[in-house]
Amino acid sequence: MAEPRPHLTQATKLLYGFGSVAFGAKDNAFSYFLLFYYTQVLGLSPGLGGLALFLALVFDAISDPLVGYVSDRWRSRWGRRHPFMYFSALPVAIGFFFLWNPPAALSEQGLFVYLLSLAILVRTLITLYEIPSSALGPELSGDYDQRTSLFGYRYLFGWWGGLSMAALMYGWLLQSTAEYPNGQLNPGGYHTYGIVAAVVMCLAILISARGTHAYIPYLRRPEAPKPFDARRIVREIRETLSNRSYLMLFVAGLFFAVAVGVSASLNLYFNTYFWELQPRQIFGIVLMQFFSALIALIASRRVSERWDKRQSALGLMVAGILFGPLPVVLRLLQLFPGNESPYLLPILMAHGMIEVAIVVAVSIILTSMVADLVETIEITTGRREEGLLLATRTFSQKVVAGAGTFIAGLVLTAIRFPADAQPGEVDPGTVAQLGLAAAPLVSGFFFIGFLFVRGYSVSREDHERNLTTLAGRAREP
Repeated sequence: MAEPRPHLTQATKLLYGFGSVAFGAKDNAFSYFLLFYYTQVLGLSPGLGGLALFLALVFDAISDPLVGYVSDRWRSRWGRRHPFMYFSALPVAIGFFFLWNPPAALSEQGLFVYLLSLAILVRTLITLYEIPSSALGPELSGDYDQRTSLFGYRYLFGWWGGLSMAALMYGWLLQSTAEYPNGQLNPGGYHTYGIVAAVVMCLAILISARGTHAYIPYLRRPEAPKPFDARRIVREIRETLSNRSYLMLFVAGLFFAVAVGVSASLNLYFNTYFWELQPRQIFGIVLMQFFSALIALIASRRVSERWDKRQSALGLMVAGILFGPLPVVLRLLQLFPGNESPYLLPILMAHGMIEVAIVVAVSIILTSMVADLVETIEITTGRREEGLLLATRTFSQKVVAGAGTFIAGLVLTAIRFPADAQPGEVDPGTVAQLGLAAAPLVSGFFFIGFLFVRGYSVSREDHERNLTTLAGRAREP
């Protein structure tokens, strides 16, 4: 047993959340820029680019639960989580740098292999940080509402980290030149991006790990190690992951993440070709989304305090399904301002701020719901497995840049979207097909996720009852 936990200070919450800047920078890169960079700038076909990122995701299906399982049982003087967090910092930065700086003159096959290899490496290394770090949340606090606040800070800094990198790209790095009139197609910006983001990721991980280091003596200590037994390991994982509420959230998280992933991967295509925005205009939209994360932090805590987490998540998901595709649908119906209208950018900025706030708030609450299953499953199995359980949330987030990107690549291939296309020169029918394909696809994935969230059954009362039961067991001789 660990010693009684000290009071969780505001500084600790901030330092705990700050580490997610690393995941946010990586996630933003994979979701918004990586497919575009390798296809439109480097010349890889969209189908192969999407396939490479999807195969990297398949590798995550193994590495994520494995890291969670090992972390839950790791014994060291730095506890179960911090050794992985410290170790990941420098290697993930090096891998991220090389991802954006491939060797010159690679063939399309060579470029595919390079992207696949570096994507797997970066994903695996960020897993070594993100899963143990996420697992600290339920250990730092068992309070129903405090957990929502903790994960709220993770998402706040995760989004701010990603948005800061996006703002850097659109505001400074993707500069138009005589050779590249459209800044989004300038390869130099992506090379510099790889350097800056790598340094930011390394520092964020180290600062967060050091900022929570003092809590190591108060965290749960694992049981004495058992001899290796593959069948026992498989049986324990199956027992842990067979909880019905867990399975409902896992599947819901996958569909929710794929919806966000398709939207994110096609975002730059929409901004560049559908709305015909310049980098500075996109920069304005990105700036508004800094407010989105802050709104989500406040809103997720307040709605889940007033209503049950399940009901809060369902209500917000309905809002996202209805509100998210509105601009595209209205444009297709010719009920939206044209690309030359002075009202277009302000409307898109306001819409983007609200849409992202909904997405982030849903993500915060769903992750907090997973954390509340730690005690539910511990009562059944007798094992404390935050890492294994929260691996599903990290895995779901990675689906954003994996399956979502793969599907986005298929959409672009299906509508025969041209490579190296200049804004305003793409056939209007192809641009309309982009909207016709993306809007129902994204809303459909959101709706399927909504249906599965309805199967979650742990309420505030259930959680308090679980804490009381486990406290009683701890007092038993």
